[in-house]
Amino acid sequence: MRIVQLVETLELGGLERMAVDLALSQHSAGHQLSVHCLLGAGALRSELDAAGIPVTEFHKERHSNLALVRSMARQLRRDRPDVIHGHNPGVHHFAAAAKWLAGVPACVNTRHSPATSMGIPYQERYFRWVKPWTDHVVFVCDYVRQHLEPQLGYPPGKCSVIRNGIWQERFLNRPASPGAVRPRIRFGTVGRLVPAKGHSVLIDAFASLAPRLPEAELRIFGDGPLEPQLRAQVQHLGMENRIRLEGRTEDASQVFESLDVFVFSSLNEGLPLVILEAMTAGLPIVSTRVGGVPEVVPDPQAGWLCEPGNARELARVMLSAAGSDHLEAIGREARRLAVENYGIDRMSRSYEALYRSLPGSR
Repeated sequence: MRIVQLVETLELGGLERMAVDLALSQHSAGHQLSVHCLLGAGALRSELDAAGIPVTEFHKERHSNLALVRSMARQLRRDRPDVIHGHNPGVHHFAAAAKWLAGVPACVNTRHSPATSMGIPYQERYFRWVKPWTDHVVFVCDYVRQHLEPQLGYPPGKCSVIRNGIWQERFLNRPASPGAVRPRIRFGTVGRLVPAKGHSVLIDAFASLAPRLPEAELRIFGDGPLEPQLRAQVQHLGMENRIRLEGRTEDASQVFESLDVFVFSSLNEGLPLVILEAMTAGLPIVSTRVGGVPEVVPDPQAGWLCEPGNARELARVMLSAAGSDHLEAIGREARRLAVENYGIDRMSRSYEALYRSLPGSR
């Protein structure tokens, strides 16, 4: 099949990572792939270039909406795809209009979160307006479907759930065992330093439990606009020797090797890839009960869950994890669940089956 994956950019992010991994998997399965960026590209483009997958940048900021749709339609006529597959609402009305103009057989959109792209309400209106030109909407978990399907008003036959999957190989060779360095329990997390990730709650939670776990440590990997504020919070709490802000990482698999428990303090999510990565690495999960996390992390078999935004509750489940005599077994169960259910091949096959089921697919 000829497939176009459409994103806003190829900067580092969960949505972008999933779209690139899906394109790479589809390419390796023998499909003809192109990736279109509504704006510019970004750091992930190098992986597509290395695989020989062409990338087209439309630079929306330079054009009117009508000119942009015409430019996209011209490129689609050159690519001649069987399906254009967009990600989140920010790209969808452009994809649907260009699909109609270029005569592309099918248009699919994946919704990665209950929130609109960048929180812009008009995008949801446009999403509903282009319903006649939309062949299918995919939600990355049941949580996202339950929140969005009623307000979108798409018929149930045009909607389905396909859970995210990841390339698992680099996470399967983790040498350390959770809890192997007791009593030095090593908590850690990976994510952009932005309000939605709840890092300030995590820092407060760790500070409150630190006296009870004098050899525990917390490592926070990621960069973002909240870094100065979070560093100031750590300093104010006197936790500089216990909480380390490590900055951005290019290889989460190496991070996981240095941890006993992965902690996810997010306030709002769809189905975060980093949870699937940490599970595949064999780490027990401590997480807020957000988005699709409860669908993939059974509590207490693979980890511990609590309500978001509550430092006291997060500290409680972190203490439960630190005191568990079964961290290694819980990590093994987390890995088993991830390997059996959330690999890239399973996700890619599900999308291929969907494409082939659509009217006009070839």
